[in-house]
Amino acid sequence: MKKIFLIFTILFVSVLSTACINNLAVQELNTKAKEYLDAGELDKAICRYKSSLDLDNTIFETNYNLGVALVSAKEYSEAIDVLKKAISINPSFADTYYSLAVALENEAYEKVNGEQNTKVQEEPTEENIKSEVFKNKELTKEEKEEVSKYFLEAIDNYNKYLSLNASAEDKSDVAAHIETLNGELLKYSVTEPSIKTED
Repeated sequence: MKKIFLIFTILFVSVLSTACINNLAVQELNTKAKEYLDAGELDKAICRYKSSLDLDNTIFETNYNLGVALVSAKEYSEAIDVLKKAISINPSFADTYYSLAVALENEAYEKVNGEQNTKVQEEPTEENIKSEVFKNKELTKEEKEEVSKYFLEAIDNYNKYLSLNASAEDKSDVAAHIETLNGELLKYSVTEPSIKTED
C-alpha cells in the first residue's frame, strides 16, 4: 500500500511540476513575443507565439496576439483560423471580432486581386478599395462564392464587434465600412444576398 501511495505521489508531483514549468515557459515565450511584436519583428513574434501554443493552446491571449501578428504579417488565412480559436476560448472580447473581420476582408481582397497584388496597409479603407491597389481580375463562379463568403463573414464579425462594444469610439466609422463592404458583397455575389446591417 505504501508503494502505491509513493508511486501516486511521485506521479502527482511530476505532473504538477511539468504544469508549472510549462506555465513559466509559456509566460516567458509570450513576453518575448510581445517585445518582438512591439519592435516590429513579426517573424520572431509569430515564432514565439506558435511555440507558446505548442505548450498550451488554450490561452486566449496567446491565440489573440498570434492572430493580430499574423494579420500584420499579411498571413490572413492562418490568422483567420487562430482568431476563430481565440473566439472559441473567449467569445466576449470585442477586439477579436474586429481583427477577424480585418483578416477575412483582406483574404477576400487577396482572392479578388491574386496573391501578387496585395495591399500595402493592414486595414482596408474606402480610399484604397477604390484605388489602383484593388484592380479586379476575372473570377470564376466558385471564386466569387468564396469572396462573397469572406465578405459576409467580415461583415458579421464587424457587427459582432459593434454589438459587444456599443460605446466604441470608431462605431460610426465601422458602420460606414460595413455599408461599403455590403456594396463589395453585391459585386461578387452569384445570387442576390440580403444586405446585412446591425439593427
